[in-house]
Amino acid sequence: MQKKVTKEELELLRESGYSDKAIELYVNRVNVGVLEKPDIVETYTGPCGDVVRLYLALDGNHVIKDGKFQCLGCPGVATAASAVTSLLKGKTIEAAKEITEDVVFKELEGLPDPKIDCIKLVMSTLKKAIANCEKNNLSKLY
Repeated sequence: MQKKVTKEELELLRESGYSDKAIELYVNRVNVGVLEKPDIVETYTGPCGDVVRLYLALDGNHVIKDGKFQCLGCPGVATAASAVTSLLKGKTIEAAKEITEDVVFKELEGLPDPKIDCIKLVMSTLKKAIANCEKNNLSKLY
């Protein structure tokens, strides 16, 4: 379901430094939503007050088969979470640890400089999710 964005809002996103790919992720709401039976759910609130909730589902081979998110925040948080959940699909928990802020930035093809903190917020959520998974041995359940 596409997000309703006016031409003026699109222009503001472009003028402020969002790449076409970041705008596409934001407008198309890529991976926004809730998984019915997630194996991992983690929420993190950043210092700015933006909130990300990450939902991950693992398959029988310890691979992330699906990822979705909800957020209360700016377009930077939504685009970063869309990129991260897209990057996670098909990866093991171990491989997910290799995703860095630089990898996400490259995946987005650019964000405004002040929005780099949005990537950090989503990555903090992912790190908490991975730690929770390892603590609870979820990657070994299958």
